This record gives sequence, structure tokens and C-alpha cells, in this order.
Amino acid sequence: MGSEGLILVKALIALMPGAWLALGALDNILHPAINRDDVARVLALEALNEYPEIKARLNHRAITDQRVVWRLFAGLVAAETVASLLLLAGSVGLALSLLGLVPVELALAVAIAGATAFTGVWASMLVGGQWFYYWYGVFGQGTHFLATLWGLGTLLVLLN
Repeated sequence: MGSEGLILVKALIALMPGAWLALGALDNILHPAINRDDVARVLALEALNEYPEIKARLNHRAITDQRVVWRLFAGLVAAETVASLLLLAGSVGLALSLLGLVPVELALAVAIAGATAFTGVWASMLVGGQWFYYWYGVFGQGTHFLATLWGLGTLLVLLN
């Protein structure tokens, strides 16, 4: 495959997580209560309700102030939005570089920044989820882990 084919593959590889995350961010903007309420449950350590001894040891970590929950959720949505826009801009830029309209180096740098941000969003949820023991409940650790791997895979493609 020639260099044009590789650029096209990189554009498509950046497009998919960018589109997926853009849809998620849009849902979080238009219908914030859906995921914000889940975030509130995680921050309140609700996953530990069936484990009162463990919850008693960790209850000092709980965040129940709804203003703080709202700010944390808004920060996550902002990070999702930035990551998705960078991935989408990088993808479009890579496609436009095939027409000579955008320097390929610039487009690739934007896509890499987006993939790094995408990976950071999901990895931060894993780290935060570990702190709040969300893996004891039915919350999205599997999704967050797979999305982190998706981001790493996207980075590997873009960096090579």
C-alpha cells in the first residue's frame, strides 16, 4: 500500500473513535441526567452498598455534593468534546492532505492529540473508578477499559 493509502487508513482509524465519542458527548450535553446520575452513584460509592464493611472503610472518599458532581461531569463532557473534535479534525485534515490542502504533518499531529485525549478520558475514568470502587457494581469499567485500549490502538496506528 502506498503512502496515500496509509494516510486514508489513518484518517478512517481516527474518524471512528472521534465519531463515537462525539455522539456520546452530544448525548451528555442534550440528556445530561442519564450519565450524570450514574456518575453521581459512582462518586457516592453506591457500588459498595452491598458491602457495608468495605464502604465504612472508604466512605471518606464519597462525593455527594451535587454541585461537585455537576462540575466533575461537566469537566468530563468538556474533555470528551475536545477529544472528539480533535479526532474528527485530524481525520478530515488527513483526508484533505491527500488533496494537498492540509500539510499531512499538521493533520497527523491533530489526530494524535485527539487520540491521546481520547485515551486520557477513558484511562482517567478507570483511575477515578478505582478510587471510587465502581468495579464492585454494574458500572462501565469494561467499556472504559475497552475504550482505553481503542485509544491506544488508534495511537499506535497514527504513530506508525
